[in-house]
Amino acid sequence: MLQTIYLANPRGFCAGVKYAISYVEQVQAQSDEQIYVRKEIVHNRRVVEDMKKRGIRFINELGEAPDGATVIFSAHGVSPTVVEDAKLRNMKVGDATCPLVTRVHRKARRYKDEYQIIYIGHQGHDEAIGTMGEARMYLVESPEDVEKLADRIDPEKPITYLMQTTLSVADTQIIVNRISELFPSVEHPAKDDICYATTERQEAVAQMMDSIDAMLVIGADNSSNSLRLLQLAQKSRPSSFKVTSSEDLDKEYLEKNRISILGITAGASTPQILVDEIIEKLRHFYPGVEVQLFPDSREDSMSFKLPGKLLN
Repeated sequence: MLQTIYLANPRGFCAGVKYAISYVEQVQAQSDEQIYVRKEIVHNRRVVEDMKKRGIRFINELGEAPDGATVIFSAHGVSPTVVEDAKLRNMKVGDATCPLVTRVHRKARRYKDEYQIIYIGHQGHDEAIGTMGEARMYLVESPEDVEKLADRIDPEKPITYLMQTTLSVADTQIIVNRISELFPSVEHPAKDDICYATTERQEAVAQMMDSIDAMLVIGADNSSNSLRLLQLAQKSRPSSFKVTSSEDLDKEYLEKNRISILGITAGASTPQILVDEIIEKLRHFYPGVEVQLFPDSREDSMSFKLPGKLLN
């Protein structure tokens, strides 16, 4: 029987997600025109549906909006070809890309002429697609992928690597170690690209493992950072699980796995209202359950300021 719920902190919205959502809200507040957003602004269906209710239209490609329209790029960033396409269509463009993702794009542009770039990321993820559009890169998702580069990369020429910002810290380090072993001359960036929010949320989950029976991760199925949190939790607590909303909660699962102390965390694009709804349903299942912040947790203090000019 569930007796205690510990809330991880930090959890939920990161500074980049808050930045992207605020960006859309400010553009809509300042414009009478229809606002289009290319791709999901963040990887959370609840956030997207709430914006749709306020009149925002989501498109997969620029051709779905009329020439001259106002279009905002999502938090995950876009490739230069998308930016150029928007210019050709005379669109008014807002760039809600997370500033930490933008930083990786800048590094890619700096490296592209002199370096062979290895990109550690997930095939098909919006962020990976955008970043890899900046330069020729070799995508790797595992140490085995690195080994396949032995015949493709010239060890006599400069080599470096970049990362998707939402990866597992531990898993990425294994890949970096393999890169170093196979390509000893690789130039390591002064700072890795995994964002502070990803790192802090993973650290918060790891800190809780000895005190809980299982971790509940709240996040979308296409949220990379949510999936990494789940993978991390399941390494120590195999009965850890993920839900996208309160409708996914299964009391029978909790009973079958004898979960009496449950940790809860949320992906960086998960709104607090989803966390609140899930806690409410768990309290419905177990009226006497105690809910508290995990001891020694910390607040997320990072924030990003919107630019003075939102549209170009």
